[in-house]
Amino acid sequence: MTNKAKQIDKIFSIVSALIPNNTLMTVSEWAELNRYLDSKASGRSGLFEFDNSPYCKEIADRFSKNDPTQEIVVMKGVQLGFTTSVIENAIGYSVDFDACPMMFTFPNKDQAEEYKKIKIDGLIDNSGLRDKITAETDNRNTRRTGDTASLLEFKGGFLKFVSANNPKELRSTHIKKAFMDEVDGYPDKIKDEGDPVQIVTSRTDAYSELGRKICYGSTPALKHNSKIYALYLKGDQRKFFVPCPFCGEMQELVFYKADGGSYDDSKAIIKGKNKTKPYGIMFNADECKEGNYNSVRYRCRYCGEEFQDHYKKSIEKKGEWRPTANSKVPYYVSYHISALYSLTRPWWRIVQRFIEAGKNPEKLQVFYNLDLGLPFEEQTGGVEYQQVHRLRIETQERNVVPKEALFMTCAADVQRNRIEAEIKAYGDRFRCWGIDHRVFYGNTLDIYDPCWQQFKAIKDEVFTDGRKVDVQLVDSGDGETQSSVYDFCETFGEGLILPLKGLRVTDRTREKLKIADLKDYEKISLVEIYVDLYKNILARYFSQEERFDENDYPDGWHTFANSYTDEYFRQLTTEQRVKAITPAGGVKIQWVQHGRNEAFDLNVYNLAGADLYIRNLSLYILGLENSNPRAVFEYLKAVRNLNA
Repeated sequence: MTNKAKQIDKIFSIVSALIPNNTLMTVSEWAELNRYLDSKASGRSGLFEFDNSPYCKEIADRFSKNDPTQEIVVMKGVQLGFTTSVIENAIGYSVDFDACPMMFTFPNKDQAEEYKKIKIDGLIDNSGLRDKITAETDNRNTRRTGDTASLLEFKGGFLKFVSANNPKELRSTHIKKAFMDEVDGYPDKIKDEGDPVQIVTSRTDAYSELGRKICYGSTPALKHNSKIYALYLKGDQRKFFVPCPFCGEMQELVFYKADGGSYDDSKAIIKGKNKTKPYGIMFNADECKEGNYNSVRYRCRYCGEEFQDHYKKSIEKKGEWRPTANSKVPYYVSYHISALYSLTRPWWRIVQRFIEAGKNPEKLQVFYNLDLGLPFEEQTGGVEYQQVHRLRIETQERNVVPKEALFMTCAADVQRNRIEAEIKAYGDRFRCWGIDHRVFYGNTLDIYDPCWQQFKAIKDEVFTDGRKVDVQLVDSGDGETQSSVYDFCETFGEGLILPLKGLRVTDRTREKLKIADLKDYEKISLVEIYVDLYKNILARYFSQEERFDENDYPDGWHTFANSYTDEYFRQLTTEQRVKAITPAGGVKIQWVQHGRNEAFDLNVYNLAGADLYIRNLSLYILGLENSNPRAVFEYLKAVRNLNA
């Protein structure tokens, strides 16, 4: 600790000794004395008490006037009551007891205004603070009430609700207390203004020696660019330790650890010659997969005894926060807590999410982020040649559509001198058969050239059992062939052949595709897809383990006809996922090409075509509000069985 920091600590001690005890009320004391919860805001009603979230008490008290801490980081799972028990209590305490300029920053404006309306207005009304809300003005005729959609004013201070996407709002005023919620949802950079987290933090500089408070809270996202994880590592990385109900040893609640327990050998797990001492959440995976979660228990790291989660409330009351590192910044503390501590989220639900995720990276990320409160580490690398070459099946004949197929797609990659096209068939759970890969040479700038007419003929081609392609997508790109693609689709597509354009994935990308209008074209729309999302999915599909039973396949199982060439499979392996530095200085993982990759692109476009087909059936045939693959697969199987 620096000399300056020691001096400030000494000043706090001297001042605290001089001030009567009744004026040193903490945030937790204020909350339990003054706050009433209604069911609209919290899901339960009654006087607030920390018994429902004991791990939040210490964090809340960091915002007390007599606590010297300046920066508080909380990396967390879901359903832990952090916002209610910490941020809202700190705000109520400040309005009532420590009035000052404050700012609450959200990922977007809608979230800010919704939170203000639902949560903060209720906090003010139910904590006896409404009389304190008033606009400070010298104008007696003003109609300002001190309470608007984005601003709460009170004597001695205010609370602004702002968006992390709006630099003007972030830079508007100096503040003493800054609350930042879900910081991993903030943009890395806003226009030319810089990092919104740093912008907000800089607004407190005028109060750096006057008791400023900065709160950073969030569930983490991806490890390589998680803001909350980087902030957490700067602090003392506190964990919440609770006692085992049997031996009393203090420990952090963790998900399953395969080994490392220190209990007696008699409770070890023996498999052949291997002996392990697991601890944490224990469960029978086979039973859980069948929907029976009665086996879910927690095994103590020290005595090996197992207990159920009805013990959580009693052991958490005896819990305590313990630092596991030295803070790199004075007056800076950081906390991590998982949903294993949540009194409203039973352990079996967490196990259920883990079981359902399997090896699916997207679902595993949800499990890591929301349940464990940990960032998820995306894997670099790509598809190996051996992984995809094994998917060429010698008994799978070219242009033969299996009876299990439910619909067909065709995609094209357009080069200056050729059109490369691939036809695929899809079955239940995105089971995919590569039907044929074709190359048509010619002048692609002329939509009447034979190469385009050969591609157009696929639309009317009849396959096994009278099957036809249901949707065709053509990559329009950004080059000289773009207008030719649009003209061809408008002239010959008949609503079945549509142009496609790949988009860059951003941190806020959610959907995989969207439909956009094309200026000057009346008969066609543009299908825009987030290419990297599809490449991530395909990389997972191609690397799945092979099953011996043809009917027992994993989701997205791909095979290819025996006519596919070695060069085709080589082109599936020419892209790699690598870490790259963004212009803002952050880190992202992106796909980088090292050679011809038309085959990989064709798989991307076909999978996008499958999603487009499913989307259209969901919305226009089944009348659903959103795309629903499961419902579409069941519908198509019923139609197939009816026609059999």
